[in-house]
Amino acid sequence: MPHPDQHEDVWSRAVTVNGFRVDEIRSVLQKSIRRGLVEEAVLAAWELFQTGPETEELLWRRLEIIAVEDVGLGLPEAPQLLEAMNLQRVRRTTDLERFMFSAHAVRLLAGARKDRTTMELTFWVQTVTARGERQVEVQDMHVDHHTRRGVQLGRDADFWWRSGGYVLADQLDPAGSPWSDYVREALGGGGVDPAMDAAQAPAPDDGDPDDVLAGMSRP
Repeated sequence: MPHPDQHEDVWSRAVTVNGFRVDEIRSVLQKSIRRGLVEEAVLAAWELFQTGPETEELLWRRLEIIAVEDVGLGLPEAPQLLEAMNLQRVRRTTDLERFMFSAHAVRLLAGARKDRTTMELTFWVQTVTARGERQVEVQDMHVDHHTRRGVQLGRDADFWWRSGGYVLADQLDPAGSPWSDYVREALGGGGVDPAMDAAQAPAPDDGDPDDVLAGMSRP
């Protein structure tokens, strides 16, 4: 029978330099950042930093998770900023200079707007697939000349174009660039999106009804 002090998380069995449980200090760090409590979060970060290089790395791995789990689209560039700060951190040999990067990362995340939608999307996809509610679908338009089956079916760039391969949702500039017409022409389909072409085509002109009727009455 497992001992009550044992847990699958190895950090639940470790203590900091001042006698705190490491997993609890990690919890203080994340929950304080979630609530925007900068001082409480940086105190937790300092405790992990002082304990040793292993817990300093634990601190940074947790900051990386917080950047996408709790901050998310509130600061989309947070992962890149953390990566840059981490690279600079490891080049420092003086403790205070080195820890400044941790403190700066904590301030950045705690002060950012918060957004959990990436975490929710991750939980959603795990759950709906596990329950059999959804799975990835391969539609006919996906089987183009970029796939083995598409090549075997003889599908070329014209198929890719006709099936909407050039379509971009929420395109930055729908009018395109000075090179757009040339590229579309070269890709196939005469540079015309069939769906757009059909939508924009004028209705057929059947002529004036009276003229039509008059023509029908002539022998």
